[in-house]
Amino acid sequence: MTTHDSHAAPGRPLIRGDRSALETVALLFGLALMPVITAPLASLIGPANDSEPAAAERTATVPDHGRAIGHTTALTTTTRRWTPVAHTTVTLKKPGTYEVTQQVRGQFVTARNRPTHAWIISRVFNLTAGVPVKESNLLVVSSANHPPAINRDYGTTASGRAFIDIDGPTTIRLEAMQAWDAGTVSKSQIITDPNGLTQLLYKELT
Repeated sequence: MTTHDSHAAPGRPLIRGDRSALETVALLFGLALMPVITAPLASLIGPANDSEPAAAERTATVPDHGRAIGHTTALTTTTRRWTPVAHTTVTLKKPGTYEVTQQVRGQFVTARNRPTHAWIISRVFNLTAGVPVKESNLLVVSSANHPPAINRDYGTTASGRAFIDIDGPTTIRLEAMQAWDAGTVSKSQIITDPNGLTQLLYKELT
């Protein structure tokens, strides 16, 4: 019995060559539809190597941070005069908002035979702009009035933080000031010792 293809010429039997031609047409038709099918799938799946750019982006956005440990610095015995603390100058490298933390150890001796009310204040100073960082004044140590026949050593460690917005690389440093309302002081200094560490720390927030 002979089978006839409805697409073949009338009265012509279907032979192997005709079947190959039809398979070729079907294959080409399927290939033509491939972009139509694969494009939506590709948009849903996304690039195969998405993880690599994401990792590189995370590495590039590590916040700027660091610290500088201060060295012993003698403060002037002239009241209310700011002195830079040695080895506490740092540079904030990227634009943004930074949290700046100061930890300061202050010590001084009050004068004998004179009642004295004295204190040490520290602050963060913006060298690039030539102005103090706002709200960075920190009371480090203070003395109370005492009998004139006694001289006394005072020393404590204090810490505080402030925030600074910058548009470009900015250099800051820690400063301290000895002050008093009455009497005199001696051996006033900012130090790093077993009782307390003097340091300036910074961390980028945005």
